[in-house]
Amino acid sequence: MQNPRDTTQTQSLMALLPKERSVLQHIWSRYAGQCFDDGKLRSLYVQRLSGMEVQLAFVSLLQQGWLQAVKQGWGDRLYYIPFNKLQILQEGFGHLKAHYKHQGHVKLQQEGRSGITVDIFNIAVYMTKNRMAITAKGVLHKKIIQKLERIVNLSPSDVDGLGLQYIHADVYPSHIAIVLDLLLALELVSPEQGELKLNLDVLREWLQLPHEAMDRIILRYMMERYVPVSAEYQHYVFRICHSSLTGGQWHVVEQKLPNVVGEGSREELNHQKFTSAAAIPWLQFLTGCGYTDLGVEDEGDLMFRWRRPPCSLYSDGSVDDVRAGKLFVQADFEILIPPDVPNTVKFTAARCTERVSDDRMTIYRLTRESVTQAAETGMGPEKIAAFLKEHAAAGVPENVLTALVQWGKEIKRSDMSRHGASGEELEICRTGNNQKENHRYAIPCSMTSLSSGLIRPARSELAFAVNDALPDLFLSPPALNHIPVMWTREWRVYHRSTAKQMMEQAFECSAKLELAIGDSRMEFIPLQLERQPWKVSGALYDPKSEQTEVIVTLGEGEWQEMRLVIP
Repeated sequence: MQNPRDTTQTQSLMALLPKERSVLQHIWSRYAGQCFDDGKLRSLYVQRLSGMEVQLAFVSLLQQGWLQAVKQGWGDRLYYIPFNKLQILQEGFGHLKAHYKHQGHVKLQQEGRSGITVDIFNIAVYMTKNRMAITAKGVLHKKIIQKLERIVNLSPSDVDGLGLQYIHADVYPSHIAIVLDLLLALELVSPEQGELKLNLDVLREWLQLPHEAMDRIILRYMMERYVPVSAEYQHYVFRICHSSLTGGQWHVVEQKLPNVVGEGSREELNHQKFTSAAAIPWLQFLTGCGYTDLGVEDEGDLMFRWRRPPCSLYSDGSVDDVRAGKLFVQADFEILIPPDVPNTVKFTAARCTERVSDDRMTIYRLTRESVTQAAETGMGPEKIAAFLKEHAAAGVPENVLTALVQWGKEIKRSDMSRHGASGEELEICRTGNNQKENHRYAIPCSMTSLSSGLIRPARSELAFAVNDALPDLFLSPPALNHIPVMWTREWRVYHRSTAKQMMEQAFECSAKLELAIGDSRMEFIPLQLERQPWKVSGALYDPKSEQTEVIVTLGEGEWQEMRLVIP
C-alpha cells in the first residue's frame, strides 16, 4: 500500500501542466537523478514541443522544486532531479508490470545477513567499551580495523562489485569503509582529539527509532551515496523499490527500464533491459545489508525478494512500532533479547555483556570481564542488577544476582570513562522510550561535503551550493523583440521572402509554426536550416492526431498559410 504522503506527492505530479509533465518525464527517463549541464539542456528535445516550450516548462519545474540547480566553482550550472522526487516519478512514470512477479520454484542462493543496522549497532556498543584511536595519518589503527571485521557481518564480497571509490582504500577493506562511512554520514561518530568518538546526543535519537525506520533511513543513504554513476543503474535501483512489489515474493532480477531517448536522436528506443549481470552487485549489496534474498529459478533465472515490503522501507510515514518487550535472563548467565525489546534497552544490555549471536533473538552473556568493562564506563554491578530486574520478563535468577554482588566486591571501580563521557551520560541511552521518528532522521540529508564520510558520493553535484537564479539561456531572446505581431496572430499566406524570414525567425528563437501543407493544418518545429540551397528540416505532426511526428525537409513554397507560435 502506498503511503498517504506519497499519494499526495504523486497527485501533485498529476497536477502539472501536460507540457511540464512531458518535459519532466523526458528528463527523468534520460537522466534519472544524474546531473546534466547547460549544453545538454539546450539540446533537450521533447516530442511535439519547441525549444521555447521546453525551456518555459523547465523554468516552471525548477520553481516548483521538481528540478534542482547548483553552480560549480567556475560558474557553470548543473541540473538534476532531487533524490526525494525519484521514487515519486518511478511510481508515476514507471508502469511496472505484474508479470515481473514469479510463482514458480526458486532455490535460495544467498540469504540476507543480519543487517547493516545491526552492524552499526554493534560497532556503537564496541565504542562504548573501547577507544577507537586514530593514527597520525588520520586512519584507525590496524588492530581496531581487524576487530571491526570480526564484529561486522557485511563482507567484502557483498560490496566489491559496486566499485566504490573512497579515501584510505589501502587501509580500510570495502565493507568496513561502508560501515564507517554510514556512521560518519549519520553523524553517530566523529573524529575528535586523535580518536573516533560516539556522538552521544545523536546516538540517543538513533536508538529511539524503530528498527524499520533505521533500515529505511540507511537504505535511502545507500541509494543516494553508493549507486554507480549511471542513469540506467539508478532507474533499476528505484524500479525494484516500486510499491507494487511485495515482501517475501520472488521477482526476476532482470527488469525492463523506462523508455529512454538516444542522445541526439528524436526517436524513442525500445524498453531497455538492465541485465542480471549488471544488477547483481547492487542486489548482493542489499542482501549483505539484510534487505533482500537472492535465489535461482528452475530454468536458471536469477531472482530476488525483499524481506519486507519495499514500500514500507521507502515511505516517509510514521511507523507504529512501539516496542515494549522484555528480555530474559537465564541461569547460565545468557540474556535473550527478543525483537520487540526497545533498542535503548538492548543497547544497555549489550554494554555490560559479551555478544553471543545476532538473529531474530539476540543473545548476550554476562561475564566477569564484561561487568568489569561496564564498570569502567560508569555502569557497575549494582546498576546492572537494577537494570536486569527492571527489564527481565521472568525476573533474574538468584545465582546471577549473587555473582553480580561478588564481582562488585572484586572490582575496583574506575572513575575514568574510556571515552570522556560520564557513566550518567551513557546511561541516558537506555531511558528514552519514544518510538516515533526523530526530526533529525525524517529524511536523509544530502551530503554537502565529502568530509562527512569516507566514500565519495556518486552524486558529486551535491558538493556544490544550490543556485536558484535562472540561467542566461532562459532570458528573452533578443530576436523576439523584433517579431511583427501579425506573424503570431494572423493565419495567412505570406510572400515567399517573408515566409522564409518567418521560418528563420522560428529556428532562431526555438519556436514552432503552424503550416498548411496540402489540405492539412500541421505543426512544424524547425531543427536545421540550410541556405545554399535554402531548405529547412524539422519535426512535422498533425496536432489532432496521436501519430508520432516525422522528420521532413521543406523547400521554398512547399507550404501555404502559416503562423508563428510563441507560447
